[in-house]
Amino acid sequence: MNFQKFRLELKDFPFFTLSDLNKLSEKIYHHRLVEWQKNGYIERVGKGVYKFSEVKLDELKLFYIANRLYVPSYVSLETAFSYYGLIPEAVNIITSVSSKKTTTFRTKYATFSYRTISKTLMFGYKIISSDNLNIKIAEPEKAVLDFFYLHAEMNSFDHIVELRLNEDVFKEIIDKEKLNNYLTLFDNKSLNKRLNLLFDWIEDAES
Repeated sequence: MNFQKFRLELKDFPFFTLSDLNKLSEKIYHHRLVEWQKNGYIERVGKGVYKFSEVKLDELKLFYIANRLYVPSYVSLETAFSYYGLIPEAVNIITSVSSKKTTTFRTKYATFSYRTISKTLMFGYKIISSDNLNIKIAEPEKAVLDFFYLHAEMNSFDHIVELRLNEDVFKEIIDKEKLNNYLTLFDNKSLNKRLNLLFDWIEDAES
């Protein structure tokens, strides 16, 4: 298969993975991918993930790459906070959680960081559709729980203040009932205490 036909078959997709090649009308051999990279037609983003060279990366495309580089995973923690406006600044590292071991991938496009949580806690994410891509990102409530679960040091008002959480956005988008329902699934007393501290801080911020 030549590149023109290859691009036509994947015309609606900015990225492809090695598994996607099995769905094409003709078999694509590894040397073809190497050749197309040398010619500047495609770029290897990370292990098993490629982009077409003309595709410009934006925030959601980086999230998609994060999902595909390490499976299973979903975007969460500081990156989700920034996406939802819970913290004021953009983050330089794309943070995710996974049931696999903690790891980091450094690419020329971004650094992708993954923290480990139990398989039983791999819930509470939603699917965002963009440019024919389905992107997994934590719901805001789950992002909060993931963060406080993985950061045992968040045990004082000073630590919470350092997060620079936007309390107005927090109150607007966080469904406290959903958060508490998710919290029961963690079954973690220390996490309960940290969340109570967070809500005490939110209440103090209102006064």
